[in-house]
Amino acid sequence: MNNVGIIAEYNPFHNGHLYHLQETKKLGQADHVVVIMSGNFTQRGEPALYDKWTRAEMAVRNGVDLVIELPFVFACNNAEYFAMGAVRILNGLGCISHLSFGSESGELEGLLNVADLLAEEEPEFKEALMMFLGQGLSYPRARYEALKKLEGEEVAALIRDPNNILAVEYLKQWILTASQMKPIVVKRKGRSYHDESIDDALSSATAIRRKLEENRDIDHILHVVPQATTDTMRNAESEPVTDSEDLFTMLVYKILTTSNEELAEILSAGEGLENKLKKAVIKSKNLNELIASVLSKRYTETRIKRLLLHTLISLRKDDFFRNLENPHLYARVLAFSGRGAKLLRHIKRQECNSIPIITNLNKEVPLGDPLWEFLRYDVLASDIYNLAYNKEIYRRSDYVCKPYCEDRNP
Repeated sequence: MNNVGIIAEYNPFHNGHLYHLQETKKLGQADHVVVIMSGNFTQRGEPALYDKWTRAEMAVRNGVDLVIELPFVFACNNAEYFAMGAVRILNGLGCISHLSFGSESGELEGLLNVADLLAEEEPEFKEALMMFLGQGLSYPRARYEALKKLEGEEVAALIRDPNNILAVEYLKQWILTASQMKPIVVKRKGRSYHDESIDDALSSATAIRRKLEENRDIDHILHVVPQATTDTMRNAESEPVTDSEDLFTMLVYKILTTSNEELAEILSAGEGLENKLKKAVIKSKNLNELIASVLSKRYTETRIKRLLLHTLISLRKDDFFRNLENPHLYARVLAFSGRGAKLLRHIKRQECNSIPIITNLNKEVPLGDPLWEFLRYDVLASDIYNLAYNKEIYRRSDYVCKPYCEDRNP
């Protein structure tokens, strides 16, 4: 049985995602497609356009069989930890035969070569990396420069584009975990990740979000998303989230009532970043001003956004890294098709999974279970998202919502 895994955010599910899904099914001769998807907040430290339940429904209605949530501690993190959590969960299901991902290059051999170099972390690479970090460069830029210095521009260029960066990180985790999954790479088509033009049918998710920010009428994006996405959007219980400003008041309160010493212990903080944050919050009138006040050559906008979310969630370094050594991972089901239901039954019958599969938070995870070490952040992230954007917590909470099920014929 060929069960293919995909790691995604689907923010929202657009034509490019549909192309990748269709190519994945063809190249992997897939019997089932399983997606590990970020929750209510994305890898860039931003609220998702629609909540995780709605986006998981989009995925299943577009042809995915099973959607599993990537825990917040991995989903809202740098590319390395994002990939680490997702690949480990796919491994933990025990039945995923292939791992499919997109990339700008579309060349598996080159990506594998870079992944192997980064997985090995030879002394020469570490030394070059520290040298460029010492020059005040951000980590992504310093890593690029170190790779360029040692391997040349052509090799380093493979970690310059967003999808290539994630592809390399997936492969690095594939190497480090000695995964049995076979990698499938699909060359990205259409506009680039950061391109904000919406003229092309294969426009980027960034362009779609920007268009909805200008005008929330989804009629403006009909040509760049599949019909199933449009239908899901029209039936959604809330308007699309197009900015992070509704989090600002909560963030100001949290930062003002947290000491500098406590802020320094937050994941993504360090090197005096917490002091800059404490000073900036007093003068800032909105979230964009706050972010701009802390930005520097060393600290990217994405890192600042993640720091703010980690602060709001109280995600501490010691909690994250202590649990990372022996993580209590889980597969939290968000949505499934009829075929996905059969796959879940197969996993249960064969007992091939090494991590628990959760479909009902109330019944399957008792208080005191070690799974709460990471799971509690998922629940809190959902509560904060719902409070900020739905103006209430309960109706779309993790304790109330059930996985979406589409009874699609096999």
